[in-house]
Amino acid sequence: MNEINSLAHADSKVPRWHFTMMRDSARNAAIEAAIASCDVEGKTIVEIGTGAGLPAMLFARYGARKVFSCEMDERIADAAREIIWANELQDRIAVIAKSSRQAILDGDLPSAPDIIFTETLDAGVVGEGYEAIAEDIREIASHTTLVMPYRVQQFGFLCNDVKAFEKNSVFNQCGFDLSGFNLFAERSYFPVIQMLHDPVYLSPAVLFRSYDYLDSNSLDPVEHHIVAHNSGLCHGMTSYFDAHFGKFIVSSKDRRGHWLAAFHPLREPIPVESGRHYTLKGDKTGLIDLLPI
Repeated sequence: MNEINSLAHADSKVPRWHFTMMRDSARNAAIEAAIASCDVEGKTIVEIGTGAGLPAMLFARYGARKVFSCEMDERIADAAREIIWANELQDRIAVIAKSSRQAILDGDLPSAPDIIFTETLDAGVVGEGYEAIAEDIREIASHTTLVMPYRVQQFGFLCNDVKAFEKNSVFNQCGFDLSGFNLFAERSYFPVIQMLHDPVYLSPAVLFRSYDYLDSNSLDPVEHHIVAHNSGLCHGMTSYFDAHFGKFIVSSKDRRGHWLAAFHPLREPIPVESGRHYTLKGDKTGLIDLLPI
């Protein structure tokens, strides 16, 4: 194999967040501790989303017999292979430059692996292909397969966040009404850096949705009864997640980590009153609606 520095020509359009993710020491420690704790010696692993190959190499370090890792971006798959060769783990890790769906169709993945690992999450959980990946996991998993993470819990609170709302809307500028451009505003969610926003809580945080890759009903519409504990103009909901890898958690709640929070905008801001009851609805895309009761 070529030396790893031969990758210097790689396309710079590979998303920059890969670097902050791989440098997130709390995330890395939680994943390594989870892998070390689940007795992978001699086990067969399927990973969806190779990245640089860190989780795959951790599985190999702790004794996995074979890791089959899918990476649909061929540039990243090539880089991961170089890294795995540089760390002399190529005999136990196979990087498959395909989506998990294509790898299943082509017969590249084992059925009933001992463990399936994926960290294909974004700020609002579902934007990196959660639904399709969950279908793929259910297709190859057996009743004894351990899925990591086994649960992802998404929490949300109603908030006043002018800065976040203004990132996604435009009205009057230079004496002209530009609101027609709001046709292109994001309706589901987008990532926000909470430290730059400091949203005002208008309600307690609620468990908005619990995701389970093996449960085909995880993306059913949700509806919550919520009570405002502050009065103010509600621009939407801020959410964060806890991904449970056994007893270890990777969370976007920690503002110092790689993961960002998600802001779910209302189509129009709604005044809420302290002590008043509301119905918070959500669909599988993360789009929300808020109705007074």
